[in-house]
Amino acid sequence: MKVEYCSLVGKGLKLNTVEDVAQYVAEIEALDGLTTVRLGGNTFGVEAARAIAAALKKKDQLEVIGFSDMFTGRLKDEIPLALDAFVEAFEDKKHLVDLDLSDNAFGPAGAKPLMRLLTNNRNIETLRLNNNGLGIEGGRLVSEALIEAQKLNEAESRISSLKVVIVGRNRLESAGAGHFAKAFEAHKKSLHTVRMPQNSIRPEGISNLLTSLRQCDKLEYLDLQDNTFTREGSLALAAGIPHWPNLRVLDIGDCLLKTSGSGAIIKALTSESTKLEHLNLSFNEIKEPAAMLLVMMLANKTCIESIQLNGNIFESDCDSVNSIRRMLETYDKGDALDELDEMEEEDLDENDNDPDGHLLGEPILSDNLSEEDEIEKLAKDINELVV
Repeated sequence: MKVEYCSLVGKGLKLNTVEDVAQYVAEIEALDGLTTVRLGGNTFGVEAARAIAAALKKKDQLEVIGFSDMFTGRLKDEIPLALDAFVEAFEDKKHLVDLDLSDNAFGPAGAKPLMRLLTNNRNIETLRLNNNGLGIEGGRLVSEALIEAQKLNEAESRISSLKVVIVGRNRLESAGAGHFAKAFEAHKKSLHTVRMPQNSIRPEGISNLLTSLRQCDKLEYLDLQDNTFTREGSLALAAGIPHWPNLRVLDIGDCLLKTSGSGAIIKALTSESTKLEHLNLSFNEIKEPAAMLLVMMLANKTCIESIQLNGNIFESDCDSVNSIRRMLETYDKGDALDELDEMEEEDLDENDNDPDGHLLGEPILSDNLSEEDEIEKLAKDINELVV
C-alpha cells in the first residue's frame, strides 16, 4: 500500500471557518491511503476543526496524528469543542498508533473529550501529552480513561497496546502522578517508556510512582527530570532498578538527589542495568564520593553512550572524573561524558544534612577509617579497576 502524508506543520495559519480549510480538506480527501497527518504550528477554530475532522473520519488507514500546538489564541471554551470533533474522527481508527497533542493548553476541560478517545481506541501505542496544562484533575481524567481501556482489554482477553506515555510539563504534582501510577500499573505488561519531567512532583509522589513502576518489567526509558526526589524518592528508585533489566535511559537531572541519594541509585545500577545507554545525573548537588561510585558502575556498561554530570559539586578534573574518563575510554566512549563547565563549588558553611561520607544504602565510611582514608582506599580500588 502506498504511504500518503499530509502536513501543514509550522505554516502559522489562522483557520477559523469551513472556507479557510477548504483547500486542505480537498487535499485530505484526495489521499486514499492517508496514514500520517501533521497539522501543528497552526491555530484551528471550531468550524475549521470540524471540517478537517469530517475529512479525516473517512480515512481508515490513519496511523500517526501530529496535532501539537494547534490552538494558540483560542478561547478556553473553543478548544474542547474542536477536540471533540477530532475525537469523533479518530476513536474508531484501528491502525492509529501514535497520537501527539502536545503544546495545546487545553487543561482538564480538554481532557474530558480526550477520555472517550483513550477509552475507545485501544490501538494507540504512543501517547504524547506534553505541556497541556492538565494539572491534577486533567491527570486524573486521562489516567481514568487509560485504566478503563485496560479493563476493556482484559474483558476481551486482549493485551494492551500502550507502550509510550509522555506527560511532561503538566503541573501534575504528587496527586496527579499518583493517578498516572495507577494507569501505569494497569498497562504494566506493555509499557516501556515513561516521561514525566517538570511536573512539580514531591518525594512522596515520586516514591508512589516508582513503586507502581516496579511492576512494569519492560521499562526501557524513564525520564523524571526536574522533579524533587531527596532521600525518599532516591531510595524508591534504587529499589525499582532491579525490576527493569532492559533499562536504557535514566534521566533524573535536577531532582535534588544529593550525594546520598545518587549514591544509592548508582549502587543499584552497578550490578543491574547492563543495557544502560544514557544516564543523566546533572545538577543534583552530588559530591565526589558518589562520583567515585560511577567508575565501578561503568564496569559492565558496555552500551553506554552518554553520562551527564554537569552542575554538581566536584572539580571537573578531580580523580573521580579522570577515572570515569579512563573507564569510558576502555569502551572507545571517551566522549560519552558531557562538558563539565557549570560545576558548583562546595559551600563549607552550608548546613548540609547530606554529608559526603554517608551514601544511602550503606555508609561509604568504614568504622575505623576517616573520610579521607576511605576515599583514598576507594580511589585505589577504582584505579586498579580501570588500569
